Amino acid sequence: MESYKEKPSRHSVRLPGFDYSSVGMYFVTICTAERRCIFGQIQRNKTALSPIGDIARACWIEIPRHFPNVRIETYVVMPNHVHGILTIHSKWPDANTQSKTAAAKESFGKPTRGSIPTIVRSFKAAASKHARESGLIAGESIWHRGYYEHVLRNTREYVAATNYILLNPARWADDEDNPASKSRADKL
Repeated sequence: MESYKEKPSRHSVRLPGFDYSSVGMYFVTICTAERRCIFGQIQRNKTALSPIGDIARACWIEIPRHFPNVRIETYVVMPNHVHGILTIHSKWPDANTQSKTAAAKESFGKPTRGSIPTIVRSFKAAASKHARESGLIAGESIWHRGYYEHVLRNTREYVAATNYILLNPARWADDEDNPASKSRADKL
């Protein structure tokens, strides 16, 4: 059995010191474990969702119910990942009375209320729970361990991310995340 010290360390893609609960727009990509195509398949440049894909979509659109300061912008559920833009449009009501020190920001075992890591963690947990309760999965994990996020800093980045999301199903044949991708086969 591998000891803790033998496991490879995880490299964070987060911006050091950035407050991921701050007002702003965030482009998020969340992949399935082992890039398995469990959410559906692309047909005529649209995703035909599987039952697990329906659960992922339903949990994604529920995010604002659980995080009222978050708005869902453009999103797409692909066969093995979810792309979306989330906008945090205001702080939590009690956030103004609390100053955030470096120690109070998101860290392992200390989630920050309303932050992107907390939102993603909650989304993944809810989708997994519903998939298990529906009997669609047993003990295996649906999700890849982490996720990708990019802080959208201006209109140009927002437009580029929106176009990327909207065109993603049409580009599926050449997508690196597609196990049958032509571009993936060229790299092997």
